[in-house]
Amino acid sequence: LTPHEMLVGKWSITSQELLGATIPGDGSWLQFDECSTSCSGADYMASDQTTGSFSYVMNPEATIITIIDNMDEGGNYDYEWDILELTETSFRITTTTILGNLKLEMQKSPL
Repeated sequence: LTPHEMLVGKWSITSQELLGATIPGDGSWLQFDECSTSCSGADYMASDQTTGSFSYVMNPEATIITIIDNMDEGGNYDYEWDILELTETSFRITTTTILGNLKLEMQKSPL
């Protein structure tokens, strides 16, 4: 599978790390849809039970993914993320926010 094919699907956030503190997943997720030119997806934030939408671009080397969040609902992932790991079952990304480095660890949800 290509990195883009591995990315397609629903990813449950298993943990996030901010300011050195690791917070376990709460049921929130990101869904990356199949695409050829314009890529989109959905996000869900369990804490307020909202779903939003976003568009995304992954560079050809699969080292950076840029998420453009279209709305506040579902969480805010509106950053350029460094891809630390992308396999068929594991996805780890990190970015720098105004609060410091944020790292998300995700596992692919079964279809």
